[in-house]
Amino acid sequence: MIKKIALLGSTGSIGTQTLQVIKDNKNLYKVQSLVAFSNVKILQQQAKEFDADYFATITNNGIECLERAVDGADVVVVATRGMVALRAVLKAISQNKTVALANKETLVCGGEIVRQYLKKYGGKIYTVDREHSAIWQCLEGNKHNQIKRLVLTASGGAFRDFSYEQLKQAKAQDALKHPTWDMGSKITIDSATMMNKGLEVIEASYLFDIPQEQIDVVVHPQSIVHSMVEFVDGSILAQMSNPDMKLPIQYALSYPDRIKSSVSQLDLIGKKLEFYAVDENKFRCISLCRKAFSKGGLYPAVLNAANDVCVQEYLNGKIGFFDVADIVEKIVDNYLIEDELSVDGLFAVDKKVKEYTTKFIYGELNIV
Repeated sequence: MIKKIALLGSTGSIGTQTLQVIKDNKNLYKVQSLVAFSNVKILQQQAKEFDADYFATITNNGIECLERAVDGADVVVVATRGMVALRAVLKAISQNKTVALANKETLVCGGEIVRQYLKKYGGKIYTVDREHSAIWQCLEGNKHNQIKRLVLTASGGAFRDFSYEQLKQAKAQDALKHPTWDMGSKITIDSATMMNKGLEVIEASYLFDIPQEQIDVVVHPQSIVHSMVEFVDGSILAQMSNPDMKLPIQYALSYPDRIKSSVSQLDLIGKKLEFYAVDENKFRCISLCRKAFSKGGLYPAVLNAANDVCVQEYLNGKIGFFDVADIVEKIVDNYLIEDELSVDGLFAVDKKVKEYTTKFIYGELNIV
């Protein structure tokens, strides 16, 4: 049976690679709907090439178009930024559809709500994240109670070899020079601060129902081992491949089957695989994510919103590298949540915290 795909965020990096996977497997997948943020020209070209039944941009149609795009699809691929697609994800789950998730904020901020929907309606979430896909593959056929820990690998970003003194002077333009991956500016900065790994710890806890204390992070510069699982008997399973996002995209779409792909074959001859502990004096954002997750409720959303603002201000040259973690920690420690844990509450907190953080950065708010 041909799977009908709704692709939310079709013009970004993950979106375009998803379309390439679909193009390579026209006998298996049909594009049902496409949604982009604002790139009308590319969206129209995609809609024509893939004969989409529905397509829209968020800027012209509002976020409601994301929910409309879910209708008629078997699989909803979420490759948007931020929490904008949360309601569409919940709608898909409530209709017992499969969500192929390539978006951190959905689970980082809305994980508790998503979990409630999955329990009530029985939909599925398949991860399209490189690290979590690796863990998913390693866990196949193994019992949950035999897991000792999950090990997320990190490239270390552009600043992995920088000293503490170098990081004090590190500019955003340097952070954008990622050694392995070609990604958008937001996630590339998150890679440099290693905030992305902290967010992935939260995601992994929700995806695999594992306490964060059993999730570790190691730096692996070669980006060949995409993550690992250690079991109680001491065995460690790792998933390896050349760094290519089409592989986790395809696995999420084809699961439980594996199909041929255009990803180049990994040749380990002559390769050196290195693993290092994270220097949390230089990269504090992982521990900040753990702190916010431990506080629970809406605090991961507080952390995420504060980080969004800090990344933008770092890109603007307003704050320095270490200011990102320092400011995020102050916000997480001091912001008092008054909203309830709900979809509306999440969006309200996101807006309020971004305003709160901006005021603090520009000296309009004093936090001790």
